[in-house]
Amino acid sequence: MLSLGGNDDSDIDMDSVNSESPAIGAPVLRRMIAQREKLRGPALQTALALRDAAHVSTERAAATALGRAAERLHRLPVFVEKAEFGPVSLSELSELLPERALLAVLEGGRDMLGVMAICPALLTSLIEMQALGRVTSRPPVPRRATRTDAAITADLVNGFLAELTRELGGRPDMPDFGQFRYATYLDDPRPLGLMLDDVEMTRLVLKFRIGGGGQRDGLILLALPATHLAKTRPASGQMQITAETPQQSPPAPTLAIAMQQAPVRVVGVLCRRTLSLRTLRGLVPGAVIPLPQNALDDARIETTAGQLLARGRLGEAEGMHAIRLRASAEPKATPTDAVPIADLDQPDAFRSAPDAGQATRHAPPEQARSHG
Repeated sequence: MLSLGGNDDSDIDMDSVNSESPAIGAPVLRRMIAQREKLRGPALQTALALRDAAHVSTERAAATALGRAAERLHRLPVFVEKAEFGPVSLSELSELLPERALLAVLEGGRDMLGVMAICPALLTSLIEMQALGRVTSRPPVPRRATRTDAAITADLVNGFLAELTRELGGRPDMPDFGQFRYATYLDDPRPLGLMLDDVEMTRLVLKFRIGGGGQRDGLILLALPATHLAKTRPASGQMQITAETPQQSPPAPTLAIAMQQAPVRVVGVLCRRTLSLRTLRGLVPGAVIPLPQNALDDARIETTAGQLLARGRLGEAEGMHAIRLRASAEPKATPTDAVPIADLDQPDAFRSAPDAGQATRHAPPEQARSHG
């Protein structure tokens, strides 16, 4: 209690003032917080909406790319129900692959490899569209993918990658889809661990319905090496000085460079047979010429002049005939330790007749008489 003067009416109760101050300040603080939340609310909602819109537009673009590629290449109706992007490691990839899927190995720049898994339902639908012109409701037959299946799906794989480049190209958080193209296929996922690099990868999973009435459920999984790397920036206040390298003039063209660029035509020879004239004259369309049993294992690569370049086994790759070359088992020529001189004074059996006569005239008398 503080008393000013002697008048009791002028006494000021400080305890009562202190007790009433929180009650007076609380509404003010609540009003300030409410005003701040009103100002922050629209900005926060706008940021969240933009993030969700970007996410939705990315998934929608991937769905549009698949539908456009399937319709343009195979007239196949595809209705995407779910599209999902996300990171994946090489160890996790094998667990996400569809069962009995055709694995299309994709080759990109700088020796990068990716994979696209196509489920049996989509593969069966592509075959039915080519054979029947429509998608049936029969369940896919469980079987391993073949080389013919890979040839049928190669156009869809490349077309889908091209459409992804058109829809999502240039985004820093997406792989460069345009660099990758179909290279080969696998019917077993086990070799993927040896073929692909153990790096961070971006996966795209698409779940969709196939056919005009949605007769089948399909799935595609695409996994590509992630190319969005964090770029290092110099610290603030520091100048980054780089020395300018002098421009080097291109090397002058030489004969060796020109010869290395010259085209060389080679031929593949399965085998050679000697036929009699009677057999040759009796050949007609449809006649069968027996070949050796090891003809496929001993194919030859020769020049047009008949020079042997390599040997290999005849097979098939990418739907075309191919020869798998093997290492030559012939020993390489090595220089001799010493030049043989014991037969230098003997006649040369490979010398032509005029040269031999000239050598006889210049030979010693006793050697000339022996040849006479």
